[in-house]
Amino acid sequence: MNETKPSGLSASEELLARTFETWRKEFRGILETHRQEIQDRLEKIEREIEKKSDKENVDVLVRGIHSDLHRHAEEIDRLHNRISTKVGVDTMWKVLGLALGIGTAVGGLIGYLINLIMKLKS
Repeated sequence: MNETKPSGLSASEELLARTFETWRKEFRGILETHRQEIQDRLEKIEREIEKKSDKENVDVLVRGIHSDLHRHAEEIDRLHNRISTKVGVDTMWKVLGLALGIGTAVGGLIGYLINLIMKLKS
């Protein structure tokens, strides 16, 4: 039987929550590293603007990099929100299943006691 922690979560639920939190941090770190690499590329291109005479072509490249950076930032936020939602929904269903299981057990016990009392009175 699962022990219940003071926080109200069983040991397995607490382990699951910690695991998802670790995965979320690692995933966020990977995406942030990717974003930083794009930002570094952008800064490099911007430095090259000062050196090149054909600024129009470089400006097009910089706008493309800005667009990529913005798109990646939106993807990071979307993925982070999906992970947060997924963890919340999974935990909710587990808590609901646990509550239904306990409710069924208590209902069965009460039914047995009522049946036993009725037999003793007869």
